[in-house]
Amino acid sequence: MAGFLSKYKGEIFLTILILYVLTLALGVTGELFDIEWILNLPIF
Repeated sequence: MAGFLSKYKGEIFLTILILYVLTLALGVTGELFDIEWILNLPIF
């Protein structure tokens, strides 16, 4: 397991960062355009 994490640490970090940015963009879009179904998602 430690070998896997050390080998793919950069890719794992980049994937988490991309998912975070997409979630943030979805929330901002919901707020700016007042889209209720986005604002009602459990992650917000």
